[in-house]
Amino acid sequence: MPKEKVITVSEFVNELKGVIQKHPSFKNVALVGELSNFKAHHSGHFYFSLKDAKSRVSCVMFRSKSSMVKFKPKDGDKVVIHGSIDVFESTGSVQIYVERMNLDGLGDLFIQFEALKKEYLEKGYFAVEHKKPIPKYPHNLGVIVGEGSAAAADIARTLHERWPVAQVHVLYAFVQGEYAVDSIVKQIAYANTLNLDTIILARGGGSIEDLWSFNEPKVVEAVYNSKTPIISGVGHESDVTLVDYVSDYRAATPTAAAVHATPNTKDLVENLRDYKNAYYKSVRNKLRQNQQVYQTIMSQHYLQDPLRFIEMKQQYLDYHQNKVTHQIYRFDTIKQTLQQQIHGYEKMLNLKFQESKGHIKIFESEFYYNVEQRIRQDDVRRKQFDQSLMFSVSGIQRKIPQFYTITEETDVALKRRIERLINLKASQFGDIIKTISNNNPVAKLETIYAKGFARVSMDSKPITSIKNVEEGDALTIAVKDGVIQATVSGKDPV
Repeated sequence: MPKEKVITVSEFVNELKGVIQKHPSFKNVALVGELSNFKAHHSGHFYFSLKDAKSRVSCVMFRSKSSMVKFKPKDGDKVVIHGSIDVFESTGSVQIYVERMNLDGLGDLFIQFEALKKEYLEKGYFAVEHKKPIPKYPHNLGVIVGEGSAAAADIARTLHERWPVAQVHVLYAFVQGEYAVDSIVKQIAYANTLNLDTIILARGGGSIEDLWSFNEPKVVEAVYNSKTPIISGVGHESDVTLVDYVSDYRAATPTAAAVHATPNTKDLVENLRDYKNAYYKSVRNKLRQNQQVYQTIMSQHYLQDPLRFIEMKQQYLDYHQNKVTHQIYRFDTIKQTLQQQIHGYEKMLNLKFQESKGHIKIFESEFYYNVEQRIRQDDVRRKQFDQSLMFSVSGIQRKIPQFYTITEETDVALKRRIERLINLKASQFGDIIKTISNNNPVAKLETIYAKGFARVSMDSKPITSIKNVEEGDALTIAVKDGVIQATVSGKDPV
């Protein structure tokens, strides 16, 4: 029977934690139930249980997530939570780490949101390569926003402060309610006909129902298919819609969208001032350098008296003309001398050539003679090597039978040694088995039973004295082939 594996509690909890973390369905769960034992810790974390009529599960929601809950939770609230399952190592308890929590009734919207998000993610609508670059210095901006909204006022103020040179086309649309989807889609299509540089699509914060128009497929498709780059500024920083994922840039708020769409005029003016100062400084330095070069040129003597400079140059030309004429005469003399020398060299080379032909014939005859001699010598050496090789091969062939005899004798001796070693180990193993058998407590016990002895016990404890029992006690008597149940009827000391 194999020995069972025993592990520590920590090891068990770690193994359980590993199994849960690796299971894909535990990484994203959505549960609906009633809050129980809710506690908002001073650290900002939420600790509570989620229960229904039959079960409950422990939950924790850390401050980074609890700060985005849009209602004040309390015991008895029916909520929908989204999160992941894990094990708290200190207690070994399984609990839900909550990412989002909403009152029940919003659960259907969250489920629909996650389904649409997954669909568009798989289609590649959120891919970086589909994002269009935002122009740095726009001339024409389009703003799609609710009429009279705070978002419209914030965007208008921000654009005027940062980039008043841009022409802004404000396109009002319904941003919530039954007409919102068609209104937003219509304005996006119209904005794409205005030759705009950038479109800002924005509205203020609100509940998930208020912002749901920006999750509708028609709006998502319109943003994705827009030829003009779109910056989304929907809700507050904690509000995320599908339009934020599919737009070319997602700003946390409408004001942030306006900031990202434009440069800051004050910064540009400051930069231009720096560029202007640097340019003026560069021009001044260049003028100073050119002035120094001009003064250096004007100080040259040939500019002080140009006529004398020309006369000196004419004298210089006359001098070099005479020099060239002399060099031409000298060249002709050297040419005649070289022609005479070349004629002499030709005669000498012809004579040397004839002498070399005679030497070559002598060398050729000597070369062929030496080659023939070398071939005859190599032929003699080859024959001697063949004879030596034949002698060595015949010697090896004579020794092969001796090698076979030695191998067979070694094989016989090795088999004998192995047989002796096996016999010795078998004898030693038999002694060990005999010793184990003699010391086997079970065998000894069977020998005792065979002699008529028995083992008497009460409540699994052996009885070694009459002092251990009283009248009426139930005894168990173990003999060779079974167990006898007996009752004490009396005690007789020996």
